[in-house]
Amino acid sequence: MRIEIGRKIEKYIKAKINRLLINKDDFTIVSNNCWGTFIYKKFGIPYQSPFVNLVIFAPDYIELLENFSIETLNKLSFIEHKDSRHKEELMCLSIYDIDYPIGILDNKYELHFLHYPSKEDAQDKWLRRVKRMNLDKLIFKFSDGDKFESSMAKRFDDLKYKNKVCFVAQEFQDLPSVITLDKFRGSNRVRDEWKHSDKEFDVVKFINAIKTNEEL
Repeated sequence: MRIEIGRKIEKYIKAKINRLLINKDDFTIVSNNCWGTFIYKKFGIPYQSPFVNLVIFAPDYIELLENFSIETLNKLSFIEHKDSRHKEELMCLSIYDIDYPIGILDNKYELHFLHYPSKEDAQDKWLRRVKRMNLDKLIFKFSDGDKFESSMAKRFDDLKYKNKVCFVAQEFQDLPSVITLDKFRGSNRVRDEWKHSDKEFDVVKFINAIKTNEEL
């Protein structure tokens, strides 16, 4: 018990110190996995985005970003695992039989709420956090896992959004927002980039340089 309390205190102090390094704390992170979750925790900032503690498969995610709107984010319903268009991947990842909710936006884009106990909990937190989003300070993050295809890197880089970053294992030429992480060169994808991207990507500088996005 004492060790656990000590760790919580240590994390709290580190977050407070990290918070001093950034010049804003009112930004919204849109991410295909838990990268955003860890960034908010790193700086001790409450979640200001519904895109936390979940996974979105790459084909759904890039299409969602290309058609991004608050109206779409509010059109949340749920499906059974057997009805997921990514059922084969769920089986390969050994998460098909795990009892977690799968949401779907506008009957198109699946949200895999891996860390939520129920549909009710996922829906409540998703809709509440949609209301907290700061549309003037949006960060869009992508990475090359979960059915990612090479063409998606350029599609992401072509997005009109000003504050965006994509972490990949392979090299892409002339795509400013796409960063190849050296740790994963030669691999088929990056993994747990929230643990490793800090060594090759200055997130503090990135946050401090956030540009205001046009209204969505």
